[in-house]
Amino acid sequence: MSIHKYLSTLNPTKAGKFLYYFLPYRKKVILENMSQVFGDTLSFEEKRLLAQCFYSHLAASIRENLAMRFMSEEAIGSQAEVVGHEKVIEIAKKHGGVLILTGHFGNWEFAPIAGILNFKQFQGKFYFIRKTLRPKWLEKIIFQRYYRSGLNVIPKKNSLSQVCAVLENQHAVVFVMDQHASLASKDGVLVPFFGKKAATYRSLATIARYTNIPVVPAASYRKLDGKHVLAFYDPISWHASESGSRHEIEQNTLLYNQALEKLVLAHPEQWLWTHRRWK
Repeated sequence: MSIHKYLSTLNPTKAGKFLYYFLPYRKKVILENMSQVFGDTLSFEEKRLLAQCFYSHLAASIRENLAMRFMSEEAIGSQAEVVGHEKVIEIAKKHGGVLILTGHFGNWEFAPIAGILNFKQFQGKFYFIRKTLRPKWLEKIIFQRYYRSGLNVIPKKNSLSQVCAVLENQHAVVFVMDQHASLASKDGVLVPFFGKKAATYRSLATIARYTNIPVVPAASYRKLDGKHVLAFYDPISWHASESGSRHEIEQNTLLYNQALEKLVLAHPEQWLWTHRRWK
């Protein structure tokens, strides 16, 4: 389906229109990012529609996240389905662990919790790499539901040894790769993302090269009926090169960015457009 036809199926909510016109959080960044992704393919009116639908999605996500605090696990789990999970199980058995590539798609707070409650084989075996809050008691309070559902966190700083331990136990490590990575600290490498070079985390390619474990792209999205899908897609195998390790890191990170591009375009109103991806 072309982007024009896809946009014709979208209708912004009253909340989305209100946010766009009266509480336009980072609207300039949103429209600039859309121009980078779509260029002149979309008219200003189409970009405005897409932005309003993004705000609609954001408002719906906030409501869901607040409501989740008062819902039972059964009620949360009933709001999502998991597809493609057999790919995760197969790779874990064959390679001794799984590397997951994802970004801020759909309701990235609600959907993973609801999804993992329907993926019992891997409940308690998903580890997200991210910064943790300080003090620790604040982290536990805010992410209580997150941990109770069977999702885990590897603190971002000095995470290599923990990542290796998790993979050795045939568990999954999730890399959120759609945000800016620091070049100064050598966390990032410049590779194209929607036609413009963006500082992208090199960590996933580094681990994939070392372990030779395929990378499984994953995303969540909200369906028209309001329920969520947690989807896993075809794995990306390591592409070796005779040009040296640095070139391999760049080329494979490019493959990961290209996979993220497809996930953005599948449901463009449900990606986090507010982030300054191209700094």
